[in-house]
Amino acid sequence: MTDRRQTSSIRRFVEARNPHPACRRPISPVGSTRVAMSTDLNTPHTPGMPDAPAPLRYHITRTLFFALPIIVSRTALLVMFTIDTIMTGWSGGNELAYLGLGVAFQLTLMLIGIGALQATVVLIAQAVGAGRPEAAGRVLRAGLAHGLLFGVAIIVWSLLGERFYTFMGQTPELARGAAGVSLAFACGIPGILAFTAFSLFLEATGRPKASMVVMLFANVANFGLNGVVVLGWGGFMEPAGAQGAVAVSSALRTLAAVMLGIYVVIIAMDHDVHDILAPPRRWISEMLRLGGETGRTIRRLGLPMGIAQGVESAAFATVVFLAGLLGPDALAAYQIAMALMSLVFMMAIGMAGATSIRVGRAIGRANAGNVVRAGWSGVGIGVVLTVPASILFWTAPEAVAGVFTQQPEVLAHAVDAVWFIGWIIAADATMAISMGALRGAGDVWVPTGLQVAAFWLAGVPTAWVLALHLDIGPVGLLAGTGTGILVSIILMLRRWMRVSGHFARALPAAV
Repeated sequence: MTDRRQTSSIRRFVEARNPHPACRRPISPVGSTRVAMSTDLNTPHTPGMPDAPAPLRYHITRTLFFALPIIVSRTALLVMFTIDTIMTGWSGGNELAYLGLGVAFQLTLMLIGIGALQATVVLIAQAVGAGRPEAAGRVLRAGLAHGLLFGVAIIVWSLLGERFYTFMGQTPELARGAAGVSLAFACGIPGILAFTAFSLFLEATGRPKASMVVMLFANVANFGLNGVVVLGWGGFMEPAGAQGAVAVSSALRTLAAVMLGIYVVIIAMDHDVHDILAPPRRWISEMLRLGGETGRTIRRLGLPMGIAQGVESAAFATVVFLAGLLGPDALAAYQIAMALMSLVFMMAIGMAGATSIRVGRAIGRANAGNVVRAGWSGVGIGVVLTVPASILFWTAPEAVAGVFTQQPEVLAHAVDAVWFIGWIIAADATMAISMGALRGAGDVWVPTGLQVAAFWLAGVPTAWVLALHLDIGPVGLLAGTGTGILVSIILMLRRWMRVSGHFARALPAAV
């Protein structure tokens, strides 16, 4: 192949991972004087010229700088659900089973929406890295439009909740209780997706702390209000159980979205480099058109991201239904294990978001060395951060499970389940972060296919055999889940090695 053909081939490779026109940076001739300041690196960047790869220590500290506020924000999002789970467990009866069943598929739909919105952070990060920050406002408006539309569709679907749960083989009592929880949770999904869109915008533009502060406020409020609504503290109302807990959280998530939106407008009033303060007519027009060309790019990138996020969650939700077939006690125990596992997984989601941003910015700056190091440093940090939780689950499963319930029948199953998840959370984190690195590189469809294969060809069938045919119970369900995670991590790391290696060979030649 001639040098010209090779350069053309590599150019197409680079543009394939900077898919939106606003995020593409023309390969400038050597000596170009146009300079853009990066918000990731502290040195001026000449578009078309690669920077020298930063040392690994820099990547670790920079990833932590981005990741820690995102981790706190994402974890706080799920801490609300964990508080709901704990207080619902304290309320006794079958309320915990209603909660687990009612949110199982709603969480899947919510995570599909959040996963699809991850396309916005990739586009914004690449635009910022390429010196085109004004594209961020268009991406935000398109993301908000998609999130709100998807959230409203979920509310409409939830009106058929009781029929759905009955059709899936649940008892009339479980179906009725779960349906109320499902609708209450759905009413908060438009708010949580709007919050996610604002949060991703702020994270990609270098302001990750705001969403963390807002969610910490929401969690403090959630604890107090849950005590009043779920447990009847103060005697203001009759205890409302699982449905009351979820209704409170939904209202607070919507309030959090409004607060974060106000903050975005306030910072734009000082310096609107991201084109946030566009005329209201343009806001309305772009949102009604779902973002136009920008929206089409989000759908093209976001659809596989959402599917990938939903594939794992749908597998977990399917296993929840299998747990329901084992009885309310097994279902409640599995719900406790999933609440804990999801809490740790939110750390991984935060680290994946930071890794995606840093990989995307390195690509926007045409720096192959930083692409590789940003990805691997994120994976390594994520594994290390799961170690304390693993140790806690191994050494004190009784104490951890006891926080959620004191019912002996549930506790007997929950202790074993908590001990077991200590063995799989590191792998779960590695899988999520490697997916984040691949998203930052614009590689979305192949990882989605790998995720489908791992969970639906390995994970769910294994859980079905172990729990329902070998009578291992909730631990069998978790073992099946762990099998899917293990297969996925092997496939994702192999894919990242291939993609990052391609950048290492190809990208420097393109400039």
